Amino acid sequence: MSTALSEFITATASDSGQPFVFADAGSGPLVVLFHGFPDTPHGWADTASALNSAGYRTVVPYLRGYHPDTIVPGRRYGARELGEDAVRLLDALGAEQAILVGHDWGAAVVYRAAAAAPERVQAMCAVAIPHPRMLKPSPSLAWGARHFLTLRLPSGPWLARRNDFAYIDALMRRWAPHWSGPERAASLAEVKRAFADPRVLDGALSYYRHASSGGAGQLAPPALLVGGTSDIVPAQAFRDSPSGFDGPCEVMIAEGAGHWPHREAAAEFRPRLLEWLNGLAT
Repeated sequence: MSTALSEFITATASDSGQPFVFADAGSGPLVVLFHGFPDTPHGWADTASALNSAGYRTVVPYLRGYHPDTIVPGRRYGARELGEDAVRLLDALGAEQAILVGHDWGAAVVYRAAAAAPERVQAMCAVAIPHPRMLKPSPSLAWGARHFLTLRLPSGPWLARRNDFAYIDALMRRWAPHWSGPERAASLAEVKRAFADPRVLDGALSYYRHASSGGAGQLAPPALLVGGTSDIVPAQAFRDSPSGFDGPCEVMIAEGAGHWPHREAAAEFRPRLLEWLNGLAT
């Protein structure tokens, strides 16, 4: 990856005792960038740098469970808890509001926060996940998302670790068939380093064990939704998502991109994100 995040900081939400580990850089309106699976905060490094240069403060946290210092024994990774994670992070930062950006499970965090505490979410950008109401059951989606069943089984940790995390590599190839090169290799290496800690791997897989069905409802914050045409989620689900928002909702579809459109199509995504962010102030 061409840009490294700054030194990571640990802060705790005083009312809950929940610690967070994050990189904090820049000054200006606050943008929080949540990574997904399989990924780490480093996947947002170049985007955070671009935002800092454009006059935004970025906070890039480890999702709860993806760093050993964020693990709270007994705390679940269900829908309610995901929304609370975002709010508690803002509390730890002393921020009343922020623009929330999330990829994959990070997008789930953003959706749940927007549903549960819309007054804390100035605006939201969800990457690779459309409005949950648009995820219609179908044989192709069930097959593409079969990892939801596989990873929640007792054998999930063994499967993920087997042959130097070959299953994680296979997932990345299946979800983003056209993504290759040194950035992808570096991303996979970061994931392997994180998941080498059994506590972290257990935390990451707990998102699947505790996953529940049900949409986020009608959402109020202004939104930008980003998808690709080569992901397991159909692009049409993103195009249909504005109906799930009361406010303005823009959609970007990156042609040929898979599950990481913010990285596979970075040259298209970053200018669009900045244009959308700058438009929020007008």
